[in-house]
Amino acid sequence: MTQYCKGCEYDPKKRVGDDACPFTTLYWDFLDRHKAQFSKNHRMSQQVNGLTRLSDLPELRVRAKKVLQGLSDGTI
Repeated sequence: MTQYCKGCEYDPKKRVGDDACPFTTLYWDFLDRHKAQFSKNHRMSQQVNGLTRLSDLPELRVRAKKVLQGLSDGTI
């Protein structure tokens, strides 16, 4: 991560949990929701295949909904 993350309350290495980085959570959620389209692009194959390694994908989907709601409410 860049210096922009220095001192942030969120952990960019985490996908789920209250201290998980919202950008990380939303990245993997977006990739999961659009994997059918991304799988057609050979440049995205490594990222799409990475989804199969995520054991916390169900929790990630729940966290992504909370993050999006928090952004909508202005609480994040």
